[in-house]
Amino acid sequence: MTTVGHPRTEPELLALLRTLNRSGLRGGGRAPHKPLLLLWLVDRLAASGNSETRYEEAAEPVGRLIAQYAEARSVPDGERAALPFRLLEAELWAATDAFSGPLPAHAGHRRLLDLGARGRLHPAVEELLHQQPVRDRVRTLLLAEVGGAGTGGTLEQSLRDALPPAEPRYRQETRRVRDSRFAGALLPLYGHTCAVCGFGGLLDGVPVGVQAAHVHAHADGGPDVVQNGIALCGLHHALFDYGALGLSEELTLMVSPRFVGGEGHGGTPVAGLDGAPVRQPREAAHRVGREYVGWHTKNVFRH
Repeated sequence: MTTVGHPRTEPELLALLRTLNRSGLRGGGRAPHKPLLLLWLVDRLAASGNSETRYEEAAEPVGRLIAQYAEARSVPDGERAALPFRLLEAELWAATDAFSGPLPAHAGHRRLLDLGARGRLHPAVEELLHQQPVRDRVRTLLLAEVGGAGTGGTLEQSLRDALPPAEPRYRQETRRVRDSRFAGALLPLYGHTCAVCGFGGLLDGVPVGVQAAHVHAHADGGPDVVQNGIALCGLHHALFDYGALGLSEELTLMVSPRFVGGEGHGGTPVAGLDGAPVRQPREAAHRVGREYVGWHTKNVFRH
């Protein structure tokens, strides 16, 4: 049995990252799939304290990053995140099914979802990445591997958009699996743009800068139905999840009296959003339900 050699020092980690196996994908070349997954995991670790993730959580945001920064011919749409999730080097990463069993050799997107696949960076790697100087140098290397120098600030912004908002204050320990079809059903109803500010859109058919937000939190029992969702950019999603923003029964915005903020960067200041209507789907049956608004107002909005 071969013993996996996990990197224990920064030089070992950087050397391993420079030699990631990135060939063998259809079309050849050095695909950025693994560096993009790693960038997402590194930022997730920095935000939450650990890199443990379910494939269901990573598939959409990592797939979106790959769609933006990899050649379209490299891999079929549905398999973009499946390949690096399953094939990332064992020296860095352990991926298993929901019961800690090995993943099938050729498991694709749907199979990984069915198996409840999950993964985590090795504890030795996490320990190194908890040191900010190491984390910064790792990110610099990975950004260069993707081609970040040629993309200006767009890759950094894409990474920020791909991360979920920090865990809101109503977090529960028991997590439910989200319906992967939720975002695909909700975002087109809002034209793939934020219901508050209009930011976002599609790039090569992939939503960019806009997220499908639950009104009644999914972690607290909220269902994956479009009436319990609203399209929000990363900024307004975070404000909504933390209770700085809320919705009235008339579906106008409420700003928490406890929120203090700056003027922003050319957009409407947060305080100026109070009382503003949010855009809603054309069909009344698809609009946010009052029962979900009531839950958010009672449990999340900071009165």
